[in-house]
Amino acid sequence: MKVNPNKMYIVYTPFYRTRKSIFDGQPTTMQELKNKFRRGMDADVIDSIYSTKKEANEAADKLFKKAKRN
Repeated sequence: MKVNPNKMYIVYTPFYRTRKSIFDGQPTTMQELKNKFRRGMDADVIDSIYSTKKEANEAADKLFKKAKRN
């Protein structure tokens, strides 16, 4: 599988009372990710990075359901 480093899907760690915005469905480029870190984003908030939207949606659903139980 060919991975494009300028098109990745990032799933964030859910917080208390988080909605499913832990994954917005939009690809992130390396420049956008770099800008997020410059603005103060911590690496600990990223749960995982995927190359396909389908994988990212599945992971976000699992995290969201797990967060709702706790």
